[in-house]
Amino acid sequence: MRTHAGTLLLLAGSGFFQAAFAVPVRYLSGWRWEQMWVGQSVTANVLFPLLWAALVPAEFWRIAAHLPSSHWLAAYAWGLLWGLGGVAWGLTLTRLGMAFSNSFVFGITTTTGALLPLIAGAVEGPAHPMLFGLGLALCVSTTVLIGFLRRRGIQEPLLPMPVRFRSYPAIMAVAVFAGFSSAGYGLAFAFAFPAIRSLIANGVSEASAALVVVLPVYLGAASVAIPTGVLVAARSGSLSLFFGPHALRNWSLAVGMGLCAAATALLYGFAGSAAGHAEPNVSFGVFIAFLVLGGNLFGLAGGEMRGCPRGVAAGLLLSACGLVAGAWLLNVR
Repeated sequence: MRTHAGTLLLLAGSGFFQAAFAVPVRYLSGWRWEQMWVGQSVTANVLFPLLWAALVPAEFWRIAAHLPSSHWLAAYAWGLLWGLGGVAWGLTLTRLGMAFSNSFVFGITTTTGALLPLIAGAVEGPAHPMLFGLGLALCVSTTVLIGFLRRRGIQEPLLPMPVRFRSYPAIMAVAVFAGFSSAGYGLAFAFAFPAIRSLIANGVSEASAALVVVLPVYLGAASVAIPTGVLVAARSGSLSLFFGPHALRNWSLAVGMGLCAAATALLYGFAGSAAGHAEPNVSFGVFIAFLVLGGNLFGLAGGEMRGCPRGVAAGLLLSACGLVAGAWLLNVR
């Protein structure tokens, strides 16, 4: 029984970068939710993936051009699903903070992303089914526990929102939808992994090969996020805020969000395709576990749990340890 520590560290890094993606939100000034969501999508889903596409060797495009159109359409469709989940997650994040949104939402995402490819036969079964089941159960149970503990955190939205969630069950319904839909990112890698494998077999590096999934998925997400944000801004009469007095500060923060997303994609793509990598659904489970862990650490550092009883903080610490243990068990080969 052994685990590939290097792969685990890369997935941990990708999870923490994705968690850090939400940190700039609390420092935006004069923007509403819709400006934030358009800003991050322009940088994270369009600008940096296209820059990555421009920098990959020409050999990548020579081989990628021979992939069937069904690959690109399927990956783009997974991106659309991920984009819908992202919008719902963005609403949950803005309403209830990083700790909750990264815990409850991605607890559901972990289960969906790990089990659906197995059920569909898109990946091989785990080498150690009992350990895989234990790791998955540990990841899910600890994320749910963190979400339960998080209920005493901040209740004021981080930004003005386009929808008033007057009841807790309403925002919870949005969070559940976000959890299922956000699995689109991991599912795209799981179902399109043969395309990545074929590029690597033809001499394309692991870091470049991941772009064959990242590019259509991120552009698919942008196809949902940007029109949604612009339409909401038009309805709320806040289109002028995109270029208002705080535009330079806010767009700079949006660039920071985009950089975090780019680092996430690079590390995740490399970890999921390098020699000795885990199955895509396992990689996704590990990635999500560290995303949740990072989200809670950043949330705690930002004061989201300020004023809560010590027992809550202790529970969060124990849950964080459970997440790391669960991620390790998922990655055992």
